[in-house]
Amino acid sequence: MRRGRLVMLAIAAGLWLSPPAWAHHSSSAFDTGKKVVLKGTVKQWVYSNPHCFLMIEVKGEDGRVVEWVAETQAPSVIFPAGYRRDTFKFGEQVTVTVEPFKDGRPFGRILQTVLPDGTTLGVAGSPPPAPVAAP
Repeated sequence: MRRGRLVMLAIAAGLWLSPPAWAHHSSSAFDTGKKVVLKGTVKQWVYSNPHCFLMIEVKGEDGRVVEWVAETQAPSVIFPAGYRRDTFKFGEQVTVTVEPFKDGRPFGRILQTVLPDGTTLGVAGSPPPAPVAAP
């Protein structure tokens, strides 16, 4: 009887502690549907599990430079979309479209990236965009 109570207590504790783990992958912090286009200089590219991060310096309309952090999924998820360990190099100029944080902090989720050579990389987890035929 005592063992059954301990098992039930362990199950209840596990269920009670689980929601914080689910919250890690929540999209609630992002302003989904809103897109911000960032043109800036690559400061750092972290190609690592569980998420990859791109830090870029973006000059605002007021002339001040703001460091943005753009997040994406793990390397295995973004690889099909064209992202590699050496995709971004320090000092390169890139254009990154993100879904920004709702609270206005300079943080966003990568939706698309245009590299210096004009190559466009798609949303993490999606295949690279198909080339558009010339008219």
